[in-house]
Amino acid sequence: MKFTMQTEDLCAGVLSVIKALPVRSTMPVLEGVLIEATNEGLHLTCSDLMFQKECFLPATVEEEGKCVLKGKFLSEILRKLPNEPLTAELEGLVMKIKSGRVRQRLQCIEFDEYPMMRAKGDVVDVKVGAAQLRSMIDRTVFAVALDDSRPVLTGALLEANADAVTLVATDSFQFAMTRLHQNNGEIEKRTIVHGKVLNEIAKMAEETEQDVTLSLTATHLTVQVNDTRLTARLLDGNYIDYKRIIPKECKTRVLVNTADLYTMTDRAQLIAREGNNSIVMHFEDDTLTIKAESYVGRGEDAMEVSIVGDPIDIAFNPKYVINILKNITDETVYLEFNSPISPCVIRPVQGDAYLYLIVPMRVY
Repeated sequence: MKFTMQTEDLCAGVLSVIKALPVRSTMPVLEGVLIEATNEGLHLTCSDLMFQKECFLPATVEEEGKCVLKGKFLSEILRKLPNEPLTAELEGLVMKIKSGRVRQRLQCIEFDEYPMMRAKGDVVDVKVGAAQLRSMIDRTVFAVALDDSRPVLTGALLEANADAVTLVATDSFQFAMTRLHQNNGEIEKRTIVHGKVLNEIAKMAEETEQDVTLSLTATHLTVQVNDTRLTARLLDGNYIDYKRIIPKECKTRVLVNTADLYTMTDRAQLIAREGNNSIVMHFEDDTLTIKAESYVGRGEDAMEVSIVGDPIDIAFNPKYVINILKNITDETVYLEFNSPISPCVIRPVQGDAYLYLIVPMRVY
C-alpha cells in the first residue's frame, strides 16, 4: 500500500472516525483505524460493534492495500505533523509516513478480518432538514439516561409517520419531546437510537445544508453526509408509553419569560449545589419567587409572571430546569402544574414543537 494526500485531510478523517472507538475492548483490532487504499481513494473505518463510522477521502494511490493502526495514537501523530503533503507506504506490518522533513514508522495491528457492520433487511428512509434535525437532537438528547441500569433509556425514541417525526428521551427525572410536522409519505416507524449516536448525527448534520436521510432497518440505522457514513445498531427493548405520563390538564398555568427564568435559576443553583441541590419556586399573585439555601448562604429572587390557577410551591433540581431552558429559543413558555409532587410540564405558547417534563424534588 502506498498513497499521497494532504496531512490535514487525513488528520480530519481520522479524528472523525475515532469517535467510534470503544472505551475498552478485548479485540485489539477494534482499537485501531482500518485504512484501505483503493483506486477510488482512501477509506477509513472505526467500530465498537455497536457504532461504526466511515470516511472516504481523496488520495493519490500508487499501490492498493489495507492495514490497521492504533486509532488515538495515529490521531496524535497526525496532529503534530507539518501541514504538507503526506506519503504513506506499508512495508509488512510497518507504516512509513513522510511529511515534509518528518519521518515516522508506525507498527500496525495484526488482523485477519475487520468486523464491519452492515445493515440488512427492508429499509425505511426518513428525510429531515439538516438544521431541523440538529435542533431536534439538541432539544432532547440531554435527557437520555447516562447509566446502563435501564439500557433502553440510554437512547431516544424516534417515531416517524405520515405527517410528523418525533424524538423522545427521558432518564426518569427529566423528559424531553420534540416534534417536526412534515410530509413523510406512507411511513410508520418506531425505533430507539443510542444517545451517543444521536450526538454524532448532529455533528454530521452541521456539515451540510441539505436534507439528511436516516435509513432504518429492523436492526440498524445508517446516515451518510458528504463523505462520512455512520452505521449504528438500534437498541432492543420496549420504550415507555410516554403518552400516558403527559398530564392531560393542569390546575396552575404560568406564562414566563424564558431568558429571565434561565438567569434566575442559574443564579440560584450556585447556592443550591453546595447543599441538597434543590431550589424552591413559589408562584402567587403573578409573581415567581425562587429560593435557594445551603451552608454557603441563602438566596432569593423574584420576577413578574402571569398565573392562571392556584398558588403553588414546588422544588426542583436546578440542573434539569437549566438543561431545558437553554434549548428553548421562544421568548416565553408555559409552565403547568397540578401539585408539588407531580411533574411540571413546559410547553410552547403556540404549537407542539416541544414538550418537557421535570419531576419535582421532595424537600423536608
